Amino acid sequence: MFKRILTMVAAGLIGVGCATSSNQANAPINADGTAAKVEPVDFKEFPEGAIRAAAADIERQVSEGNREPTLAAPDGLILDTPRIRQAVRTRAVRAELVNTMLDSGHAWERENGRLWVIRTGEYKAATTSRQRDIDAIMVNGENMDRWAIYEGIIEANKLGGGRLNEIEKIFFEVRVQHMKPGQKYESSDGKVAMIAAPSN
Repeated sequence: MFKRILTMVAAGLIGVGCATSSNQANAPINADGTAAKVEPVDFKEFPEGAIRAAAADIERQVSEGNREPTLAAPDGLILDTPRIRQAVRTRAVRAELVNTMLDSGHAWERENGRLWVIRTGEYKAATTSRQRDIDAIMVNGENMDRWAIYEGIIEANKLGGGRLNEIEKIFFEVRVQHMKPGQKYESSDGKVAMIAAPSN
């Protein structure tokens, strides 16, 4: 089990390195893997609807563990770049570990679009030092991939860095919809909240 976890974590970290090292990381790609010449749509206003649709599709594929994602282009939004595709792929590989971490109650989804460990005495008592190191590596890799998606969308579509917070929040809101009862997230007042079990 330990080797499996390390292999999955390493796959994510290697993927991030490959995706961000290319000068063509944010260039759209053709079906044959070559760079496509696509001009980004000149969005007059922030394309919230398109980004929300993209987030819903990406988070669905990640939660399903889809390692060969299909990245649609809602309303002309450019998504299918090597950087974004690799980040979605490695998040899908890691999805089971993230879900297990959230199930444990020792992690929560934050409004800034990141996964955080809840470092309490209970967490320390329930884990070994080695497990906490593994958790830290996994969470760091997950957040690096999420950042690659957010930043990749901004750069590929020339949206401007000032839109980062809006994109992070949209992805957070969509991600919460995929969470299971008992898993934790950040409420609107900044406190830890929990997904409630469905009422009968």
